[in-house]
Amino acid sequence: MADLMKQAEGKLQGGFMSKLFGGPKYDEAQDVFQQAANQFKLAKEWDQAAEAFDRCAYCALKAGSQNDESNFYTEAGNVLKKISTQRAVERYEKAIVLHGNAGKFQQAGKLLMTIAELYEAESLQTTQVKDYYKRAAEMFELDEHGKSNLTKCNLKVAEFAARDGELQEAIRIFETEGEKALGNNLLQFNAKDRFLNAGILHLAEGDSVSVNLALEKYRSLDPRFASSREGELISNLALAFEGGDVDMFTDKLFEYDSVTKLDAWKTDFLVKAKDHMTGGSDPLGGGGGMADLT
Repeated sequence: MADLMKQAEGKLQGGFMSKLFGGPKYDEAQDVFQQAANQFKLAKEWDQAAEAFDRCAYCALKAGSQNDESNFYTEAGNVLKKISTQRAVERYEKAIVLHGNAGKFQQAGKLLMTIAELYEAESLQTTQVKDYYKRAAEMFELDEHGKSNLTKCNLKVAEFAARDGELQEAIRIFETEGEKALGNNLLQFNAKDRFLNAGILHLAEGDSVSVNLALEKYRSLDPRFASSREGELISNLALAFEGGDVDMFTDKLFEYDSVTKLDAWKTDFLVKAKDHMTGGSDPLGGGGGMADLT
């Protein structure tokens, strides 16, 4: 592998004869660097593999192939993410710029989404995760074929905006995505989940008036919402919230959870809603499970 790297570097440096016949052989060097990179990958030598892919990208730049350059930076990022998210992101960002400049918005969006998922998996700052999902959404919005990924990213932005305390922004996104789902025969079923999330955030704000107004809006937009399990849950929770009936609030949640498990995100904000009723001081409840609502 080291021999291949030396061989490739030699093709870049050239010699007297090389200068006579057009200078460094970037295409040939790129092929050898790529062979070395693949061998390093097989040996799980991620640092060296990334270095070889970086050299491939350099050769592609010199050969005038922006497409190859961006692909090699992506490959470098793919091997580096096994050992360092930050170093992987540096390579991905280079590829993102190249994809953007070439009008390949879907590819740029997918890489931004990959970065967001890496940071999310590491449970790093929510603002950083949210910003990458937002950048990804902006790219997918520019591509006709990126609509499903656009929705995924927007819903993630809403999730993390809520965690950052931007409840109104999160509500706006969930409601917008709910309305968009209603406009698509294949996706109409998803609208109730988005309205449920928005309704939970209305409760988490501690305003019974706004949640009742929201319920009227959702029923008007989607006549099926009122009779759905999600619609009935929010309606019952709003009623319990308005009457300060904590037992009813928790009973309805346990009833729903026994059939459809409430995820940690929903539970966090339902705990916050319950805290408004009980004067609790822990806004996010900590554990993210149903036990936090007892």
